[in-house]
Amino acid sequence: MAGTARLLIAGTDSDILYATGLRIHDPFVWIQMGKKNYILVSPLELARAKQEAKRSNKVVCWDRIDTSNIRKPVGRRRNQADIAASVLISFNITEVMVPESIWALHVEILREHGLRVRIASPFFPQRMRKSPEEIAAIKRSGLITKKAFNHCLRILKESTIDWNDTLIHQGKRLTSEMLKEEMHRIFLAGGFTGGDIIVSCGEQSAQPHNTGTGLLYAGQPIVFDIFPRDDRTGYYFDMSRTVVKGTPSEDLRRMHAAVRNAQLAGIAAVKPGAKASDAHAACQAVFDRLGYKTYEEEGFIHSTGHGVGLDLHERPSIGVKSDEILEPGMVITIEPGLYYKEIGGVRIEDTVLVSPNGCVNLTNVPKSLIIK
Repeated sequence: MAGTARLLIAGTDSDILYATGLRIHDPFVWIQMGKKNYILVSPLELARAKQEAKRSNKVVCWDRIDTSNIRKPVGRRRNQADIAASVLISFNITEVMVPESIWALHVEILREHGLRVRIASPFFPQRMRKSPEEIAAIKRSGLITKKAFNHCLRILKESTIDWNDTLIHQGKRLTSEMLKEEMHRIFLAGGFTGGDIIVSCGEQSAQPHNTGTGLLYAGQPIVFDIFPRDDRTGYYFDMSRTVVKGTPSEDLRRMHAAVRNAQLAGIAAVKPGAKASDAHAACQAVFDRLGYKTYEEEGFIHSTGHGVGLDLHERPSIGVKSDEILEPGMVITIEPGLYYKEIGGVRIEDTVLVSPNGCVNLTNVPKSLIIK
């Protein structure tokens, strides 16, 4: 065999999880040569890898690999890149394709052994189109997302408004941290990891990625952005809602209505053969028509969405500069938002599946602003 191979050196990288199915934290190696895939692991992980790896891979203990065909490193210890190079050279491979996330040290080592290194981005373009099994895994993450959000909604509904507009629940002042803790408890019990979920209120909500801290107040926007990861499959879901306990200002009402209409327009633009940028343009057109201006830090200041899968944010990008074409099987978010310091932020996000005839909304959670 001669020519080009594909190589991954990682531990928790999503590409290697996609290729192997393994969730091993110590670094290991995946090599694809023609139609054959090899996983190279330490003796410590050999039995586990043989049991858990996708059946399309042959698992090999790297201690059994004869590395006499490569020079011994000078001034450093031998690592996974050396082992990979030895295997590649033994198969007369002269060129190797690697992802853009590869360490610079590994690239230097591969070149040190005479291999040409090329960057492939994306490394697995097929990851953008999800299989039925992947879609089922994303839906499973969606179920726990909805459960956690609905639990928080019940807490907000049960809460009362104190004299200073703080929210009181079971005798305690309600905080962002308390709601996050409730959601993390649900995720942990279900076998999920919640990450840095967002519960931001008032001025904090005007910053899209402000995770939120402190007291929650009546009449102010509370932005939830919830994106749990299934510990078993590795797949994410992503959903955002903006709610108010009490009476919102008229400006906030209008802003929420604008975001909701923009999101509906964005979802309507999702269909096979459409440009990913079309959904963003549809959202932007609604905001332009309604007079919502964008400045450096205020207005519609982010892209409309992104792919969802083994990474929370993956291709395709749903933004103004995206040149990717939507295809059946893609799972993406549509999440327009408006952010103004004097009012707060509003974001509504659904995870949707591009279907042969349009799209299927996988979220199906009410988008009402006012909690009653």
